[in-house]
Amino acid sequence: MVAEILQRDDLSIYVVAGVPKSFRKKLQTFVQEEARGDRAGEILLLEDELAEWLVARVQEEKRRSHERTPGSAALWRAYRALSAARYHLKDQEMEADVRALRDEVELLWQRVSPLFRTQEAAEAAAGSDAQAGV
Repeated sequence: MVAEILQRDDLSIYVVAGVPKSFRKKLQTFVQEEARGDRAGEILLLEDELAEWLVARVQEEKRRSHERTPGSAALWRAYRALSAARYHLKDQEMEADVRALRDEVELLWQRVSPLFRTQEAAEAAAGSDAQAGV
């Protein structure tokens, strides 16, 4: 069934956050009711590793150009590649090593990314406001 749903020409992908696990049954019912024609509506919950990779990919594509430098972009590509490798190596000995390397690359990316410099500046300003009693 998984292969069939991914080959459909009417496939749409949504990212939903903050809902309980029981939401899946409600969503399935809603999709079946809304399905048009002779094709039944279907849903698929992605595995955690694949969802993590997908979110990383979407975050990169939605990031504004001023939030990127050539170095941060290269590190982000390395992070995405290691996420994919981790997914493909799951349940193998190397998975832990790849995860550790990916986490290290993520820390390097955070250190060089302009995105995190703006967040750190905002957090520092909020901290100084709190200390000043504002």
